Amino acid sequence: MFIRLKQIAYKVVRPLIQSEIDKLNHRLAPERILENRYVTAKRFMPLEGREGFYVTLKQDKPAISVSSRDLPVPPRELWEGYGRTPEEYLALGQEHVDKMVSILGAAGKAPATFRRVLDFGCAAGRMLRFLPEYMVHAELWGIDAKAETISWCQQYLNPPCLFAANTTYPSLPFEDNYFDLIYAGSVFTHIADLADAWFLELRRVLRRGGCAYVTILDKNAIKHLFDDFETGKYPELQWFVEMLRRFNNKTNVLSKDYGCFSVEGGSWGGFPVPQVSYDINYLVQKWSPFAKVVSINERAYGFQTAILFEK
Repeated sequence: MFIRLKQIAYKVVRPLIQSEIDKLNHRLAPERILENRYVTAKRFMPLEGREGFYVTLKQDKPAISVSSRDLPVPPRELWEGYGRTPEEYLALGQEHVDKMVSILGAAGKAPATFRRVLDFGCAAGRMLRFLPEYMVHAELWGIDAKAETISWCQQYLNPPCLFAANTTYPSLPFEDNYFDLIYAGSVFTHIADLADAWFLELRRVLRRGGCAYVTILDKNAIKHLFDDFETGKYPELQWFVEMLRRFNNKTNVLSKDYGCFSVEGGSWGGFPVPQVSYDINYLVQKWSPFAKVVSINERAYGFQTAILFEK
């Protein structure tokens, strides 16, 4: 008899409980959207990673800043695909810094006068390590959402640079009007959500008259990539070329007059990574109300296009 009553009660009570759960889930829907793997807000890659623990060993710090040539090279897993050898990794960092400095100089901006510089999405400091050659007295910052790379940089590249971890939510731990130069090498190529908010956040921490140097994948960059790949350049990007071709076969997007598109390709720290492309005029129209466009430079960052803005 008791078992029978229990069964009846279970049949009556269970639907009531489920109804309340459904109502709660409905109220929480705006928060639950953050579980979507395509939404980048508030993403952070902690030191514990998949192991569930980490150990940071103390390193002897030099008493004075050291030459970029004497700084250690990070382990290969922190290269983010730049170069196949340590020599190539360093050469690409030097090349991209030299090109940026050249573009700044052509715009009448003297890097030696910069007091504070931010590498937004610095990874393991591939470019940042070379800045002391041009900005001897500058305060050099690198920031990234991957704690492992920031931890390595704090141990081995400080001095001469400073580092902090952040999230993919558009917020930086710096006061307004702090930096003379902010650069983002192949970062907005992977920000599918909140790109406008991130640009405005960079603008907030940039002083009036300061510069933002942003590289993007635009229509010209895709053309250069395809042309160069056919000649045997960028063999390590075969997966990327094939991914773009598959996406184009499905959507015919490269033949359309698109403003921007995003397609998932590759992974970063276990998360799917969007590959974002813009029409340069579309992006300039969107961001020029926030900052003056000083120059547009094709092939400034490999095959990518660089835009130099001034606040």
